[in-house]
Amino acid sequence: MKYDNLSAFEKHLTDTPSQQFKPLYLVLGKEAFECQEATQLLLRFLLPSHSRELSLSTWEASQLEEDALWTALHTRSLFCETRVIWIQQADKLKKSIQEGLEKFLARPQSSLHLILSASTWQKNTAFYKAMDQVGVILELAEIKPWEKEKRLAEWINKQAMAARKLMSYQVCQSLVRQLGCDSSVLTQELEKLFCFCEGKKEITQQDVEAICTKQQHESIWQLGEALFRRDTHVALQMAHAFLHNGHALLPLLRQLRSQFQTEYQISLLLAQGKRGPDITQEFPYMKGQILERHMWQAQHYGLDALKQGLLLLDATEMRVKNSQIEEKILIELLIVQLTT
Repeated sequence: MKYDNLSAFEKHLTDTPSQQFKPLYLVLGKEAFECQEATQLLLRFLLPSHSRELSLSTWEASQLEEDALWTALHTRSLFCETRVIWIQQADKLKKSIQEGLEKFLARPQSSLHLILSASTWQKNTAFYKAMDQVGVILELAEIKPWEKEKRLAEWINKQAMAARKLMSYQVCQSLVRQLGCDSSVLTQELEKLFCFCEGKKEITQQDVEAICTKQQHESIWQLGEALFRRDTHVALQMAHAFLHNGHALLPLLRQLRSQFQTEYQISLLLAQGKRGPDITQEFPYMKGQILERHMWQAQHYGLDALKQGLLLLDATEMRVKNSQIEEKILIELLIVQLTT
């Protein structure tokens, strides 16, 4: 059973009797905040009235030891009727663990549920096919930039409510626009904001401006436009300035990826014979000069180059996470590749 959006997944959970929940749930999505929201929703259904300290075990796949997992899978608890094992970044599971889980799913325990979350998964593997047969797969579709901003603003509002703070949608939206769409950055800044506003019932725009870091998003958009013009010199100057001013490379790469994704979608529409009004229907904020600039950038840079650019951005992000190469060298190499 597969779902591609949170609303349909929530309806499925609502309509399913508690005794018929599946032994496994696979949550896939490139947006960390969406995966987190989906998993927390799932936990509310699987563990509605149990102490999560006793009934929930959470592991990172890369740090998971086989013996500990097998013990958890085959040991019954004396203190709770239902247990949940949540494995994060499950696409990094060792092959031997995947094979063991595949055997376990052939004869699952009714009182135990597995949750695997990851950004993506290879669908041609035997383990994926086994999960598809016995479990439920939620693969969240990649959302458009303005939809992402809206969902993040709503997510911030929920976090504020959970912290018993009033925070208007306009203030939440302003925070997203100020900090960008990196959920890890937003989470960090929210924690600072809640501490700063301890004792206050309402968080205002003045509080956001006083405590939260300002990211130079207009300049980042200008960097993206320099890349689309293939202006290597200007792009390198701007990238060096960002790093010199202490800006982290990962949020910068993700913002650039969002720009490339937008231009790629526009280029696809143009390749299908679509025109300005069709693009505005897909991207409601694009009108007048904004629309003309995006159409020019998409045509000038080219469909194939935009696709290759997305692959290069993803590869650079992986290098930032997994290699010891200096960030300055990585961004320089990326800019040369994107503008050549």
